[in-house]
Amino acid sequence: MKKIVIFGWLIAIIFVFQFYGCDQNKVGTITPIDETALQQPKDYVGSTRCGECHDKIYYNWKSTKHPYKISEANKKTVVGDFWTNNTLKLKDKRDDIEKVVAKMSEKDGKFYAETYDAQGKMNQFEIIYNIGGIWKQRYLTKFPNGSLQVLPIQYNIKTREWVDYHGLKEFTPDDSHFWSSSERTWQKNCAKCHVTGFKMNFEDGKYESTWADNGAGCEGCHGPGSHHVNSPDIKKLDTVYNPARDHDDRRAAMTCGQCHNRGKSTDGKFGYPNTYTVGDELTFHYVSVTPEKNKNRFWPDGSSKAHHQQFLDFQKSAMSSSGMKCWSCHDPHKPFAGNSSSLRLTGNRLCESCHTDVSGSKSLSHSLHDNGNCQGCHMPKTAKSATTGDIASHTFFAIPPTATVELGGGDTQKQPNSCNLCHYHKKTPVEDLVKEFNKVHEGKATYDGKYTSLSKF
Repeated sequence: MKKIVIFGWLIAIIFVFQFYGCDQNKVGTITPIDETALQQPKDYVGSTRCGECHDKIYYNWKSTKHPYKISEANKKTVVGDFWTNNTLKLKDKRDDIEKVVAKMSEKDGKFYAETYDAQGKMNQFEIIYNIGGIWKQRYLTKFPNGSLQVLPIQYNIKTREWVDYHGLKEFTPDDSHFWSSSERTWQKNCAKCHVTGFKMNFEDGKYESTWADNGAGCEGCHGPGSHHVNSPDIKKLDTVYNPARDHDDRRAAMTCGQCHNRGKSTDGKFGYPNTYTVGDELTFHYVSVTPEKNKNRFWPDGSSKAHHQQFLDFQKSAMSSSGMKCWSCHDPHKPFAGNSSSLRLTGNRLCESCHTDVSGSKSLSHSLHDNGNCQGCHMPKTAKSATTGDIASHTFFAIPPTATVELGGGDTQKQPNSCNLCHYHKKTPVEDLVKEFNKVHEGKATYDGKYTSLSKF
């Protein structure tokens, strides 16, 4: 009888393992292991392959913004108005007359932009890929040599208008910064942060570029997966990089910093860290812009004006020095209801989950207001992606009105502050805000431009 009972338990255990084991997470049929792949250098296999075992994470990731940094142009992915409001007009500096410099159209499911070519003549270009589609959308066309060029048009989604991108109004066709120049090739300037597993494959003046995934796929953060999918379970964790398990908080955050950054490769040839692999020291592969050398990308207080500079802001923050990472607040694997940035919690609850000294209080006693939200002051919307103020500062320092006076000469267009960015105080004279600010803080609200004077606010 005991043998029968033991045998029954064994059958039950085998059933449980079969039901709850790796096969439970598969998407379709799991690809057989290729042992010869372990003898080769690591290569990219694509996120769909990762999803064969990690299906829940895969389908949650598919609902975030990361997979859609680039997409094939079709009626489901294009958001620009190619039918009604479909022209871009700019004033010609030579005669100050407004002229049509680009006209967009769609025919039989294909999308086109008619604009100036390298000879200075209007020509029609087929759009192959879209870039983005949340704040704005840009468009790629493909030249005969395989180079992908970003067309000089941008559609701003909030305002539903076409605007100039990289300079029809500023550059002539023979200029190296003109949109069709080889210096502006997408493969050189943008590719690695818009796709995963990018291989340039440039030879004899032609591009045969390939990649594993559109957008930021699994391997963009965890590294090439060919060894991982072909290793026995006991060795799988050693074959990929998991930034959440890295003991070095600074280096772990560089996983996000490889793209949420602005600068040049160390050899100056690429707009992204072309030799960087997750887990590396990013500074060995990339030279980031700085306020000292790139004043047009930063406000006088050092916070970012431009998009994809969140990592640069974050490095200046107390959050970074305390060991927090980007995913302390954001979940890169899943979206959350109530916010558009995959934040783990919404509103003040996210901040109060760590800052327990203000948690549960009806009054944010450290601020000027009896109520309000943390992000409104500490993450003012000072940066621009498509329209001014659509990206929040990630230094987490509230910018007082004294900063506008001392660093911007009282002009919020030269140095914004948290107070005037609030809709309630949008039109309040900055001098009045400074008086109130100094009254509350007993005249001690000086600002040195290095954030140190803000710690008590």
